[in-house]
Amino acid sequence: MSNDAPEAAPAGPRKSTTRSRFMRRLALLQAILLLAAVVAALPSAFRSMGVQLNDSQARTLFDFPGGAPASAETAMATADSESFFNIAAIDLDEETGSITLAVSGHRNCGEQCAALKMTLFSLDDDADVRRALPPSAPLKLDPTVQFISQTVQLPIRGQPSQFPFDDYLLWLGLNGTLAVAGTPVPLTPELVAGKAVFSTQNQLRDFTMQPPVDIPPARVRAVADPYDFFGVQELRFERPVHMEILSVLLVMLIGVSAIMAVAMRDISDLIVGIGSLVLGIWGVRSVLVPQPMPVITSVDLALSVIILFVLLGLSFRAAVHFHEGAELPQVNLRWRRRE
Repeated sequence: MSNDAPEAAPAGPRKSTTRSRFMRRLALLQAILLLAAVVAALPSAFRSMGVQLNDSQARTLFDFPGGAPASAETAMATADSESFFNIAAIDLDEETGSITLAVSGHRNCGEQCAALKMTLFSLDDDADVRRALPPSAPLKLDPTVQFISQTVQLPIRGQPSQFPFDDYLLWLGLNGTLAVAGTPVPLTPELVAGKAVFSTQNQLRDFTMQPPVDIPPARVRAVADPYDFFGVQELRFERPVHMEILSVLLVMLIGVSAIMAVAMRDISDLIVGIGSLVLGIWGVRSVLVPQPMPVITSVDLALSVIILFVLLGLSFRAAVHFHEGAELPQVNLRWRRRE
């Protein structure tokens, strides 16, 4: 009769099974959180897509400088006015920091109208320190001109590097004179009331415009300004909400995928396929940034951070793998308590 004690089961497979179970549970938790984020963001994303598809913003006019949306009732109330002018945003250049405005309109004043001079300004909230007039674009209508269709460019404030969370701000100021009995008279709300109608409009394809805000002209008038402004309106342009949601979710997804690939793939497969993994991460940029941007964006920085962590994880796993293959003494990473 043999009294040999049964040999103890090796600890290696059990340790490997425990580690594999932990990684699977961690992957399940990440998948659940990502699924919850996608489900929560879907209503806002679909609503934003619907707004961009039906092009409702391009058909909405806002009174200048009040900012109220134009309606059929207001159109009937102003039908007897002599002059109608619309200022539409048609292009925004992030590289030069400028916006192109299309100014169009007509005048119902018979064969000869009063001479009208207007100037569009790109203002800022710096009247307390400003000395010279800000950038502007002049418009002139002679007495024989009844129709106007002209484009102007003005500077606009914004940070393209924050894409897709970048927004651009224009404080659009208007000043002008109207010839009354041959004498130029500054445009004032009292003079314009019932005679001229001004409106603004967003026709940018890649941006949505927040409802315009009326800025008191006294707020932007510097001490050295030679005249007052007829009206000032704040125009703020933002990226569509679904673009912001898509960027966040895709960066999260590619980050989770990269982490799980580094943690769970075999080290030999990981070393061979690290190039395709990095290219796959950077390929997300072409989806999120379809148009060329003049600066490094937040998407570029986020993807770069993911790539750096992937390379760091690969380096760590490679060091551990080659350390074990070299049959060197195990390194105890735990701190010893001082006695």
